Amino acid sequence: METGFPKTFSQGTIVVSDSNAKEPAPPRVVHVCLLPSEDLPFVDIWLVVDIVRASTVVITFFDQGGRLIVPVETVEEARSLRKELGRDWLLMGERNALPPEGFDVGNSPRELLGGIPARYAGAVMTTSNGTRAWLRAFEEGRPVFCASARNASAVVEEAMKRAESIGILCAGKDGRAAVDDTICAGLLVSEILQRSPGAVLDDGARIAVSLWKFFGADLSKGVKSASHMEELIRLGLEPDVDFCCEKDKSYMVPEMAVLGSRPAFLCGNGKDRER
Repeated sequence: METGFPKTFSQGTIVVSDSNAKEPAPPRVVHVCLLPSEDLPFVDIWLVVDIVRASTVVITFFDQGGRLIVPVETVEEARSLRKELGRDWLLMGERNALPPEGFDVGNSPRELLGGIPARYAGAVMTTSNGTRAWLRAFEEGRPVFCASARNASAVVEEAMKRAESIGILCAGKDGRAAVDDTICAGLLVSEILQRSPGAVLDDGARIAVSLWKFFGADLSKGVKSASHMEELIRLGLEPDVDFCCEKDKSYMVPEMAVLGSRPAFLCGNGKDRER
C-alpha cells in the first residue's frame, strides 16, 4: 500500500523504509603485515611480497614457461625432494644470496631468462625469507598470490575481483622488517587506492604507503636504500635489483594450491583470467 511517505521517514519510534533500497557496499579493507612472525589478521586473500628476489623469481619462472614451483623451508628438504622427484625438476634457491651447493640455479630472476623453466617438469625452491613467508600465509587457509613490482597491477586487479579484505605480507629480512618489501607493499596499496579510493587501511598499510610517498614513488630508490642491498651490489647482483624494480612487466598471478600433500605455486595469468 502506498504510504505517501518519502522513502525513509521517521516519526517518534516508527520508521518506514523502502525495502528495495540497496545497502551500501562495505568499504574494502587493506592490511599490511611487515613480518611473517606477526599475528596475521583474517582476510579474504593474501599477497606475499619478497621483491628482492624470491617473488620476482617466481613470476619470471612462469613468464618463461614454467609449470609449477614447490617451495620448502630448508636446503636439506629441497635436496631431498628433488632427489625424490627426479632430475627433470629444477632445484633453485639461495642462502646468503648465493646458490647452495648442488643447486641448478640460485635466486636470480635473470638466470631463468631464455625459457629455461619450460625445459623442466617443475621446480623445488628454498630461500632465506620468501619461502617461509609464502608457507606462513598458506597456513591461514586463504588464497595466496605471489606479488612483486613486475606483476603489481595484475595481482592487485585479480585480488580485488575476489576479495573485499586484502592482506599484504612482507617477507622481511632475517626476521626483521625490510625497506624493500615495505615499499613494494606501499606500491601495492597505492594501486588498490587508485581503484578503490575509499579503502580502509590498517596501520601497517599506512606505514607502507607513507614509505612509498617518502621516496616519491621511486621504487628503485627506495629498494636500494635497504641495508642488505649493499651486499647484493657487492656480489655483482645490482642488475637483479634493477630487474626486480621494473613495474608491470608481467600478467602472471601465481597462486598457491595443494599439490599432493604439499603447497605449490601454479601458473596463473591475470590477462587470461579476464577472458
